[in-house]
Amino acid sequence: MRITYVPHALEQMERRGISEEEVAAVLEDPNEEGPANFGRLYAQSVIDDRRIRVVYNRGTDETVVVSVMFRRREGGGS
Repeated sequence: MRITYVPHALEQMERRGISEEEVAAVLEDPNEEGPANFGRLYAQSVIDDRRIRVVYNRGTDETVVVSVMFRRREGGGS
């Protein structure tokens, strides 16, 4: 599946030092996933002691990454 990033997500990734490879790893094998705001989905995993959350929209052949952030705690929405 192809991963596309909106400009906002790329800015967040650059500012936070999160790579495209890390985002792909979270999407491929999340520790947690579920619904987010505005009908989007989220996937979350711990990579190198950092809890990374990816908010995205999924199409039939494309995943559009909308937001990428660190989470300090378990649970919660997006």
